Amino acid sequence: MWIARHYHCHQPNTCLIPNGYCSMGFALPGAIAANLVHPDRRVLAIAGDGGFLMNSQEMETARRLDSRIVVMVWEDGEYGLISWKQDTEFKRHTDLSFGNPDWLKLAAAFGWQGYLCKESRALQATLEEAFAYDGPSLVVVPVDYRENPLLTERLGKLNAEMLQ
Repeated sequence: MWIARHYHCHQPNTCLIPNGYCSMGFALPGAIAANLVHPDRRVLAIAGDGGFLMNSQEMETARRLDSRIVVMVWEDGEYGLISWKQDTEFKRHTDLSFGNPDWLKLAAAFGWQGYLCKESRALQATLEEAFAYDGPSLVVVPVDYRENPLLTERLGKLNAEMLQ
């Protein structure tokens, strides 16, 4: 949701988001396809940890094809978007938490370069290093979704103002 709201595309078809189709798991195979179509462009996929793990087996495909892609995984240890939507609608959510693998070992197991970026000020440099690698890279970023309900509140107020 954050990417859909805040990423500004400067050219058509440069940001692929399967909005509304509940297609968790799209990011990695989508990035592989984008790299096949445009091998001359930098391809960045962004996924939550739950969505990424739904198709993590495609890490083998990316390695086999020598895909020059970077996949950024936002790690929160739960289905954060589902939790957010349930909290908004029902004021509570079901248990949506899960355990994650050791990301750097997972990357190495598939022949990827792995990075763990724990500080936002290091993100740009980490991404540049990942893009410089000749093959697929995994960049894991721990996230804190406490901002989500604040965004929901702000958007609700804006919507109410527009309806007046």
